[in-house]
Amino acid sequence: MRDKISRSDARRGMIAAQPYCCAERRLQLTGDAPDPSSRVEIEINLGSPDYIAAATSFYGEHTEQWWKRLGDLLGDRPGWKCEIANTGSQIELMWSFGALGSSLFNVSREEDGEGYHLFDYEADKVIVFGALEELRTWLEENEQRHVDYPRTLRGLAADNDWALLKSMPFQVDVTYDGSTWIATFRQLPLEYSSGATLTEAISNAKEAIAHAFDAPKNIAPRIQVTARLDVEAVAAL
Repeated sequence: MRDKISRSDARRGMIAAQPYCCAERRLQLTGDAPDPSSRVEIEINLGSPDYIAAATSFYGEHTEQWWKRLGDLLGDRPGWKCEIANTGSQIELMWSFGALGSSLFNVSREEDGEGYHLFDYEADKVIVFGALEELRTWLEENEQRHVDYPRTLRGLAADNDWALLKSMPFQVDVTYDGSTWIATFRQLPLEYSSGATLTEAISNAKEAIAHAFDAPKNIAPRIQVTARLDVEAVAAL
């Protein structure tokens, strides 16, 4: 593991990872009807599975196992998401940790190497890990620094009667274990919510999101949640 302290190093080949909330979302809070073009979603068909196909398209077939190992580590880890980002100098595939579009940690592939390139926004430095286990150990020691990060965004989330929190769709993955519906969160450092029914699990997920941002409980029913059901959940419907 080695450190690189300067921000210029951080920006070379990866995103300047500062917390942000997209300008389009803020514009929508003014009350003006958005243009139809602002609601257009782009579907990128790179093959299946999407993650590995995207990774090998960007970095070559020889990197498949590298990205697979990283995906196995971060794929089910609360608060992490994989994204294709415009870094200003190139389009890059990376993993990001944070809420409401923020990037507190970024992990990407080291240029011309097999290392794991992590940018820590709070510390303003880059750390390169030579082995995945080094990265795993570091995350287990440092993710807890941001366990209450959503609450630090309370001022932003609470603007205009919690308009941002109510307008931004949150995604959960839902499974069914034979007796309980379990919803795990994407892009939020929350473990899971559960319920005896699918409706109850989703309702509890909304309450957990509201609590994470220190929002009043009566905001929870107005939070938008998109649920992705796995095979077990679909079979239980």
